[in-house]
Amino acid sequence: MLTIFTIVVCAVSYLLNISAFLTYFSYVLAFTILKAFLSKRLKDVYNIRKAEEIYTEVGLMNTLDSFISLLFITLYYVFREYEHFGIEYMLPVLLCYILIYRFLFWDVGYKVKQLFRKSHQ
Repeated sequence: MLTIFTIVVCAVSYLLNISAFLTYFSYVLAFTILKAFLSKRLKDVYNIRKAEEIYTEVGLMNTLDSFISLLFITLYYVFREYEHFGIEYMLPVLLCYILIYRFLFWDVGYKVKQLFRKSHQ
């Protein structure tokens, strides 16, 4: 579900000629704010737990969904912004991707699915 939403966001951004940085930043910020509202503790917002605990709670499919959706929006940003691919351009993007995924985005798909389950019950 999150992956499809990400593809739609990228397509709309491309068709409306919105800046790739603005799209990327807005996407990550919006899901961070959503996660902040859905989390009960500050510790849950920033995933300050062991990776094994997060994976046990979230599961494989939600982990892959969050990983692929953030990967799509990151690749969209990279292909729209950078003309030349080199290690000096890709290393900061890769480090940001790893940090954003690990500490913010890992369980976003899981939290959103939990929200929809609560609203339909």
